[in-house]
Amino acid sequence: MPHLSDRVQRTFQSPFRKFLPLAQQAKDRGIQVIHLNIGQPDFSMPKGAMDGIKASNDSYIPYGTAEGQTPLRQAWCRYYERFNIHLDYTELIITSGASEGIYFTLMGIADAGDEIIVPEPFYANYNGFSEMAGVTIVPLPSSIEDGFPIPDASAFEAAITPKTKGILISNPNNPSGKIYDEGTLRSLAALAVKHDIFLLVDEAYSEFVYENHRFFSALCIEGAEKHIVVIDSISKRFNACGTRVGALASRNTDLLQEIARYARLRLCPPMLGQAFALHALQLPGDYHEGVRQEFSKRRALVLDRLNDIPDALYHAPEGAFYLFVRLPIDDSDRFCAWLLTDFDHQGKTVMLSPGTGFYATPGMGKDEVRIAYILNSERLSEGMDCLEHALTVYPGATKLSQATLV
Repeated sequence: MPHLSDRVQRTFQSPFRKFLPLAQQAKDRGIQVIHLNIGQPDFSMPKGAMDGIKASNDSYIPYGTAEGQTPLRQAWCRYYERFNIHLDYTELIITSGASEGIYFTLMGIADAGDEIIVPEPFYANYNGFSEMAGVTIVPLPSSIEDGFPIPDASAFEAAITPKTKGILISNPNNPSGKIYDEGTLRSLAALAVKHDIFLLVDEAYSEFVYENHRFFSALCIEGAEKHIVVIDSISKRFNACGTRVGALASRNTDLLQEIARYARLRLCPPMLGQAFALHALQLPGDYHEGVRQEFSKRRALVLDRLNDIPDALYHAPEGAFYLFVRLPIDDSDRFCAWLLTDFDHQGKTVMLSPGTGFYATPGMGKDEVRIAYILNSERLSEGMDCLEHALTVYPGATKLSQATLV
């Protein structure tokens, strides 16, 4: 067999997808797999969301503009007006999902060997995107024992070197659910200006905030306009992950114009996805309130069930729809694989994401998993039943001494 590249063989494996072959094998054996591994909620899209595609009378699907169709860029800017964010459509380009937006941005601001500072745990695929771009992640660790505190500006500043090109955060954070408040974001923006680097903020979960917490967009910060890039997506906002439509927003139009070089190489974002997004962004805004209320119930259910699991350690999430949990297990990758290969409870098992993929620091996350509370209460309860029973029979079970965080 011809030799494969070293690059592809060492490529980072997504923790929420790398065990899908094992999940399929379990299904082939007749086991029901309850997927709490990936952020794909079971909600219906907003009523009428597909009308934008149905209304298209084109006899074929043409290539579009590399930066995205102008009507969609304008509609996205009008959508932002609801949140007191004021952009011209030239300050926003459409990408093939937020994933492409993150990758394009890293490629646009950093050369191979440069550094990007990322507080961990972080969205696992940042590992993959940075690897593809040849960029080194400099992690700022936080502890589950302390509730994953957000590092203060001094910690970020201490990590800056001559190779640093930016700071990358997700707000709300995936997987911890932490929210960066306005003061913290302004401090990071000031730091970016002081050191002439970029502040990259992944705001894909901005609609999902709970209790008394409040979301503040980095696009509302004055005085750092040329240093701030926001990555966004309709995937979570309208439960349309497969449309693959995201956006890059920045008042640094020079950066966007350079990133458009990459956009032209892939020709255009998905045209049918853009037709969907154009219509969805113009729908009434009451959809998300009902979704938030349902997510709050699901969140409460999982938190309640975790309280019944001895030695489970967690911090109640403030936003997004994930829980990052320490469990009494020896190895999260081994445990998550074992759930699919050697375990079932009444003909069912649960698929989770191992915690190791959400860190850049070696050895971190070996006893942690991410739970996506994205299914209805019945399925969520069944998944937690499986998890609770699995921990009583898993051969690599351990015992923690820490108390549960609430």
